[in-house]
Amino acid sequence: MERKIVTQKNDKRPIVCGTDFSLASEAVDIAAAMARRLETKLVLVHVDQLLGALVSNPVVLEAAILQRRGDLDDEAQRVRELGTQVDEKFLSGSACDELVTAAKKSKARFIVVGAVGHGLARRLLLGSVAERTAETSRTPTLVVRRGGRFGSWIRGEYPLKVLVGYDFSAASDAALDWVNQLREIGQCQSTVLYSSWPPDETRRLRYQGSPPLAVNPKKNQKVLERDLTERVATFLPEQQVTAIVESGWGTPEGYLFEIASKRHVDLIVVGTHQRQGLGRVLLGSVSRAVLHHAKMTVAVVPPAARK
Repeated sequence: MERKIVTQKNDKRPIVCGTDFSLASEAVDIAAAMARRLETKLVLVHVDQLLGALVSNPVVLEAAILQRRGDLDDEAQRVRELGTQVDEKFLSGSACDELVTAAKKSKARFIVVGAVGHGLARRLLLGSVAERTAETSRTPTLVVRRGGRFGSWIRGEYPLKVLVGYDFSAASDAALDWVNQLREIGQCQSTVLYSSWPPDETRRLRYQGSPPLAVNPKKNQKVLERDLTERVATFLPEQQVTAIVESGWGTPEGYLFEIASKRHVDLIVVGTHQRQGLGRVLLGSVSRAVLHHAKMTVAVVPPAARK
């Protein structure tokens, strides 16, 4: 298969970052540093989604809004002093909807949002902001966990260890393409994982022999490894990527977490099919499971992200 690895060095689309002035502060710093490396601007967004409902006194409400506008100005100025070009947006409504809309209007390269630690607070934040943004946005969403090594990577001190969940879909291709674009920021060491279910692969590849249950026959395994390697090579340099085919009955996210732990991964990247309603319930969502349970930063990439 012909290799067609490309980068987009003239891509000056901005980065959109949501901030609440506390939990997302590390996400803002990372988004700003990435914007500087890409020589593009940061669109810093704060969404006021509760003040109007919680404060009935118009005088108090106006004062609270002025305070938050001042907080946004201070945050933007802090980032500007680091050398980042910043546009500010103070919006009202649903945080998820406004972030998605802001990214669409500005034709953003990706969205950055912060996540809190494990537990109830984290689940509430993901359910209301990060998770829904990732599930609905046609722009890739980077959900930043605190304490990672993104800063060292952006400064060129450390190669980012990336794990991509792959399933030969358009969404997975978009995820690979997005990882390729990360190389414009810094060096990446990528692992691409395809988790296969042996009975399904047996039917698809028309295997002649006893149907396997938990392990692919050697012939099937070789075909899958060849197909995965060839597909990945159209997006990522061979010397910087490892392609792995895992067979078994486990869930895709289970294999992702296992590999992520073994390889001390900094970032998990998954595509999203953005199923809604009953389709999501019946078919499940790897991206949602990864967002809920991953201990490291996660990027969710929709099919439309591929250029």
